[in-house]
Amino acid sequence: MKKSISVIILFLFIIGCEQNEPGWGKEQVYKVERLTVPIGNGDSGFSEMAPSQTGVTAGNWIGEQEILENQHLMHGSGVALGDVNGDGRIDIYIPRIREHNVLYINKGDWQFEDATTTAGVACKDRYSTGATFADVDGDRDLDLIVTALGGPNSLFINNGDGVFTENILPSFLDRPGSTSSALADVDNDGDLDLYITNYKRLAMRDSLPPPVISFDNTLMELTNNRWIVMPPFNKEYETEVRNNILLRFEMAEVDQFYLNDGKGNFKLIDITQSHFTDENGQSIEEHLRDWGLMAQFRDINNDTHPDIYICNDFESPDRAWINNGDGTFRALPKLALRHTSNSSMAVDFSDLNNDGLQDFFVTDMMSQSHIRQKTQMGTMAPTPLSIGDIDDRPQYMHNTLFLNRGDNTFSEISQFSNTQASEWSWASMFIDVDLDGFEDVLITTGHMYDVQDSDSNQKQKEALAHVRSFDQFKRMMFNYPTLELKNIAFRNRGNLKFETIPNGWGLGLDKDISHGMASADLDNDGDLDIVINRLNQNLGLFRNNTSAKRLAIRLVGNRPNSQAIGAKIILNGGPVRQSREVISGGHYLSANDPLQVFAASDQSMAVEIRWRDGTMTTLDSMKADNLYTIRQINSVPIPVDEKLVEPIFTDVSELLDHSHHEDPFDDFSNQSLLPNRFSQLGPGVAWMDVDEDGDEDIFISGGRGGSFDHFENKDGHSFVPFSIVKNLDQDFTALLSTVDGDGNHGVMAAKTNFESDKPVASFISTYSRKAKGEFESLPNMGVPMSQADVDGDGDLDVFVGGRIIPNQYPKPASSILYINQNGKLVASSNNSSLFSEIGLVSGSVFSDIDNDGDPDLILAMEWGPVTILENINGKFKDVTANMGLSNFKGWWNGVATGDFNEDGLLDIVATNWGVNTKYHFSPAHPRKVYFDDFDNDNILDIVEAHYDDQFNDLVPERGFSCISNAMSFVGEEKKTFLNYAQSSLSDIFGNSLISAPYLEANTLESMVFINNGNGFDPIALPFEAQISTAMHAGVADINGDGHEDIFLSQNFFAVQKETDRNDSGRGLVILGDGKGNFNSLPGHLSGIKIYGEQRGAAFADFNLDNRIDLIVTQNGAQTKLYENTNSEPGLRVKLRGSKFNPWAFGAKIQISYKDGSLGPVREIQSGSGYWSQNSPIQILGIKGEASDLKIQWPDGSKTTEPLNGNKLTVTFTEN
Repeated sequence: MKKSISVIILFLFIIGCEQNEPGWGKEQVYKVERLTVPIGNGDSGFSEMAPSQTGVTAGNWIGEQEILENQHLMHGSGVALGDVNGDGRIDIYIPRIREHNVLYINKGDWQFEDATTTAGVACKDRYSTGATFADVDGDRDLDLIVTALGGPNSLFINNGDGVFTENILPSFLDRPGSTSSALADVDNDGDLDLYITNYKRLAMRDSLPPPVISFDNTLMELTNNRWIVMPPFNKEYETEVRNNILLRFEMAEVDQFYLNDGKGNFKLIDITQSHFTDENGQSIEEHLRDWGLMAQFRDINNDTHPDIYICNDFESPDRAWINNGDGTFRALPKLALRHTSNSSMAVDFSDLNNDGLQDFFVTDMMSQSHIRQKTQMGTMAPTPLSIGDIDDRPQYMHNTLFLNRGDNTFSEISQFSNTQASEWSWASMFIDVDLDGFEDVLITTGHMYDVQDSDSNQKQKEALAHVRSFDQFKRMMFNYPTLELKNIAFRNRGNLKFETIPNGWGLGLDKDISHGMASADLDNDGDLDIVINRLNQNLGLFRNNTSAKRLAIRLVGNRPNSQAIGAKIILNGGPVRQSREVISGGHYLSANDPLQVFAASDQSMAVEIRWRDGTMTTLDSMKADNLYTIRQINSVPIPVDEKLVEPIFTDVSELLDHSHHEDPFDDFSNQSLLPNRFSQLGPGVAWMDVDEDGDEDIFISGGRGGSFDHFENKDGHSFVPFSIVKNLDQDFTALLSTVDGDGNHGVMAAKTNFESDKPVASFISTYSRKAKGEFESLPNMGVPMSQADVDGDGDLDVFVGGRIIPNQYPKPASSILYINQNGKLVASSNNSSLFSEIGLVSGSVFSDIDNDGDPDLILAMEWGPVTILENINGKFKDVTANMGLSNFKGWWNGVATGDFNEDGLLDIVATNWGVNTKYHFSPAHPRKVYFDDFDNDNILDIVEAHYDDQFNDLVPERGFSCISNAMSFVGEEKKTFLNYAQSSLSDIFGNSLISAPYLEANTLESMVFINNGNGFDPIALPFEAQISTAMHAGVADINGDGHEDIFLSQNFFAVQKETDRNDSGRGLVILGDGKGNFNSLPGHLSGIKIYGEQRGAAFADFNLDNRIDLIVTQNGAQTKLYENTNSEPGLRVKLRGSKFNPWAFGAKIQISYKDGSLGPVREIQSGSGYWSQNSPIQILGIKGEASDLKIQWPDGSKTTEPLNGNKLTVTFTEN
């Protein structure tokens, strides 16, 4: 048995005058109490304490009667923890549904005594849901807030001796369906204000029989698919048409917000009328009748004021409200959160990467089991995927983990971190279980009935016609399978990744239905124990067994905020920097005791406390295994950090005022199981001085129904737009510079055939001021293009990559190499066999990888490796395996080269799908795609599969409905969702898999491959490059420090309906150090903040200031132009090549310094990254005293030019 604290040592600091408080010396800042830490075996986790030992025998029980009356009662109740009688031990309060609530007084040594009657907090004759202990009247004892489904909500004022006086909280509703409560000082007056979330007292399904609330009886079509809800049902429902599907949503209740007068008297505020506005400060136009489950006050934007995050069930959007600093709130900007959970149950906050910023985690209901995932599909409304939608916020049925980017916007990384699934979840809590300095996650799970079970839902739908009474309809609930589950624990590995701990670290040894959860140190040993309110089972008390070093801190704030709610604690000197914020309530139906526990080390530690009032206290020489009680006395103002760092780039997109257009197209009409839409892959972009006036012009390809556009640069200050082709009948994709036989400059564009209604070829079109040309190219979708002088004859040859074969995905497509013969492009006969059915080419670049003076070809492949084709006298040879790249099979999108370690060899950067998606695979277990006409209907079927540990075999990626719609025999043979879910891929397709062709991928990370002269060494790009799909990769010295950097365009929304859009990127600048190391630059420092589907991008110095600027396209949205305003100006180099290669494509340049060192090699390329072309005029950063420029021309000849000034133009001279 653990022992209580035995010794108290008082430390007195004389730092000023403060009023006396009972138990404190006049100037005493803190007390320290030595903790008796149990001797353990090094294992962390929890042990459940038996009711026979603790005396805690109460449970939350409901039965058939309660379920038939109100299904919401199955959502359970919570728990509140706090020291109600001031004896130094934490007591337990349990709200309950059927029976009265219970208060247990902690007598020590895990013994508890029922004091409910004496305390006067039984709350009889109501369905109590949530509870929170808080000092609302500032008298330093804990009062109690109790919420109830159907009300009333009560405030119990502590008389000072653990006996309470009840006051009913006012409400705008007669019987509010209240759930959780949270408190904070929102208006800077020192007292705690109150927010209560409302769900709905009674759902319509429990109020009226199905015929009365049917669609036919409640909805009416006005005109042309415009629908309204008819009175009186418009008070309960709203309707919407999404993707031609008529949907109806039930509205719930508006939450309740109260301001405290400092004495525990609460004034109810109508949030629909005041105190809350949209992100622009305008009145809220939405009804705010959300399905509220819980709210938590946190300082989300780090300005010391408490903000609010509200978890709402069903299609009600989560609400994030930012405090204006005066107790009024505005909505968090839409772009700050790109998507949320669908049925958000609970939220908790933590500083996951110890950067001082608030990150947060929201629970939903996605299962970790493949079987349950496939049987629980189809309960949420479809998310519209309209082209160009950026500021929407779709909802997805899985947990979400939001990482703070540093500018009050967030990347959602749950699938990167392995926290996306935790079964049907309720409460969640960050807590450092193993005391390693990283907060882990505990989650309660389970439900009385699995109402998401698709087979049961189908049976219910079929049986509905035979229902003869309202009671019979309600009893259909009992036909669903039960859903007792094990509670979940995620261990934080310290690298933003988590792992599931077996049996929930002791909280999930047995299956049950767990709801509210709270933490406190129930045995005074300095670690946090757990209490869980379980449905139809005794309350769960779990002792923390951790024996690691700890440091516990309890704050005593100035009255009336006596528990220092809203204060932040930052500890340095432990295993890692750690921070906590003290909150009140704000958990699912529950409230923790505000004691904060940190991982400790043997060395002395220092703590900084930032109080809610904007002052701070610092203490050092803190020792492990102690409890410090720290008082707010003579604290000093928090210093204001006024340092402002200007970003590198400034958004000047208004100079173009261009948006890409893309007509909608049904990619899935012929192949319904396509993984993504291929009609939304563009556009590309190119810089070229087509009018030869000395500045770079812009060309942007267009989508079907849009235009192919040219922007003439007017001295770097403005652009004149001109549409080269309007009303495109197919997508234009990649763009290149071109020159005709007379030396006239122009542009070359690839035109695809994917959206054609009949088989046609792709085309290559050329445009100049004097002529237009066009010729048939590939029979499949030709997309990427690159050009170089591959045969050494002085003109430019062109590669066109085959992306996919329309209606035949993922059969390998053919590509083609065109040899320039006297100005005419002719297919290379020497290379035709190599490029025939080479695969699905997404990106390409010519680059002299082997440093032999001729251009090799590098391809980014979907379902294949980054492929290297070595140029041997104009004939290409696949050397991918010899270069060590053949095992890195991915869904590669773009490819570029640069000398990242400055050894004179060109390295490769390639973009990939990223690891923040539902797709997870590895070299040991690659993901596969089989393709064949499995049902003999003359349509090529697509079957994606991944390895599942439970099956020890491949299982299908797609759900039962989608696969059955594509191949009817699957539905006919499997019949039910459960049969399908329990089947491996071979169980479903049998021997047909043996002969079916397949492709596989084992790598999802965007990578750099460092050229070692004999092959390539792989390096994954930084974390920020992996959390969204990356498309374009561009190489330039962005910050002007003499080292090559990388820009990635990011995001992909054009996914199939079972997949989330990839939206966690904003465009990423990655800075190189010249040694092959990389660091990501946050958006508020780079200046790049692009929230849509970024595609092609390209570098140029468009305003001639010797800084590298950037253009980035978006599919169906605004093209973004960025002027570099804060990097160091570099050296501007313009090479004048031969007549038929006037831009000297294929040349390499390198700065030589007076100390004998060399800068990185830069290659001038045409067609790289993703469908794009950088300016051939180069800006080279300078890192020292430069002496000359080394040039290797496209023909392999070399020259050296002295450097004088910051501009250099060199003309090629034939030998």
